[in-house]
Amino acid sequence: MAEVIVAIAVGLALPRLETHYRWNDGVSYDVGTAQATLGAIAAGMITLTGFVLTAVTLIVQTVQSQSPRLMRMVDRTDKTPILFGTFTATFTFALVVLSQVRENAVPDVSVLVSLLLLLISVGLLLRLLATFRTTLTTGGLARAVGSQLRGVIDLMYPVRFDPAASAAAPRGDGQPQAAPSWLIRHVGGPGIFQAFDELAAVRLAVSTGTEIRFIPAVGDFLVSGAKLAAGTGPAPDAAKLRRLVRIGLLRTLEQDPAYGIRLLVDIALRALSPAVNDPTSAVQALDQLDDALQRLARRSLGDGRLHAGDGRVVVRFPAPRWDAFVALAVDEIIVYGAGSIQVTRRLRAVLDDLLASAPPSRRPPVSARIATLQRAVRSALADETIAAEAMEPDHQGIGSPRARD
Repeated sequence: MAEVIVAIAVGLALPRLETHYRWNDGVSYDVGTAQATLGAIAAGMITLTGFVLTAVTLIVQTVQSQSPRLMRMVDRTDKTPILFGTFTATFTFALVVLSQVRENAVPDVSVLVSLLLLLISVGLLLRLLATFRTTLTTGGLARAVGSQLRGVIDLMYPVRFDPAASAAAPRGDGQPQAAPSWLIRHVGGPGIFQAFDELAAVRLAVSTGTEIRFIPAVGDFLVSGAKLAAGTGPAPDAAKLRRLVRIGLLRTLEQDPAYGIRLLVDIALRALSPAVNDPTSAVQALDQLDDALQRLARRSLGDGRLHAGDGRVVVRFPAPRWDAFVALAVDEIIVYGAGSIQVTRRLRAVLDDLLASAPPSRRPPVSARIATLQRAVRSALADETIAAEAMEPDHQGIGSPRARD
């Protein structure tokens, strides 16, 4: 809307300014040529805008067929309103300038501006098409999600996992020892617990002299009136606490790496569905899951506690667990992919590598999934020879398996 308003204003003012100040760009048009040029630009851009709108609609349908949640992962799809705004502003400007063409006053500079807007529009279109060409495939979508997931993991879990520190940490479920003395509920419509401001939560707890415990985990769905936070000590200002929490309509990756894993699993499951039956695409999703699990295995996932400057625990929240990440990344793929030799071989390679590189304390969930995968393959594949082949680790699915030491 802003681009169109500016286009109308400039289209009305620029030809008058040209006439008044006798501006000249060095290229002269007669009346017929100027009218033909502006008319062609306007008509062509109107047609192109309709074409691109249809193409983008089909692209959105293609991505949503993989998973409705994937649309937010595609690069530059949030810039399509700018694309359509530029297209609309271009033909609007050309039409307005066309109305200003007179026999004795041809707006040469305005015609040149129309041509420049046309070139800008073509450049934006080519950029969008290049993005879609590289991204709007199953592998491209998996790589886009994997790239964002790696960034979130590196940001949220920068500290390497220390088995000694983990063993020395106090045991417990992460909940306050004393019974809560206050409770704050979610006010407003239902939504997803997307994120909370950790520093602001610590400051609020310290200034109030209380201990805050967030009840939902990041990514949980909250109904109206759901329990949001509880704690011991003086109750904090409810409005302040609600302001440092973001409740939205959809999950995001900001503080929720499990959501990135969920998206990759969605891609794999859709590829493994009988309607699609594309195990190679599932293997591409497993490539990204392999990298994410390797990173998480070597990182400290935290204990769900935030400390004040004096070392006191002042904020608690449900912390992610390593076994939950493994279950999320692997279990459904085992269930739906046990009958695909390509998928089971790639999944076995993922688990074998993870078992070799993960710290000893994090290996039991991985070993359990290898055993589960073996049982699922035997159940899905009756032929013992094929079942044995399906359990061979292979980083290509069916390609060149590594020699096992």
